[in-house]
Amino acid sequence: ASIAKGIDPDSINDDDDSQYAGKVLMATVKGDVHDIGKNIVAVVLGCNNFKVYDIGVMVTCDVIIEKALEYNVDVVGLSGLITPSLDEMVDVAKQFKKQGLKQPILIG
Repeated sequence: ASIAKGIDPDSINDDDDSQYAGKVLMATVKGDVHDIGKNIVAVVLGCNNFKVYDIGVMVTCDVIIEKALEYNVDVVGLSGLITPSLDEMVDVAKQFKKQGLKQPILIG
């Protein structure tokens, strides 16, 4: 897209995220390795001009919070397939509230 606009790709600052519609952190929660849904959502968001930070599978609550703060994301997407993942997602949401984080959490 940059080249089409006449912009040299080497001149773009990788830390400049102002051209994105928003920033989204995606993670499969601790205890789950199923990530196909997360991957599909990440691709769809990326195709719609969102910067997606995919931090992988089996991600602990502490890491999710750490990365949400580090990347200053607008939304956090939590993924999981197995039933215990739901409990982990609830725990993550409770920790967000406890720590005063205001980002919406997308559960899937």
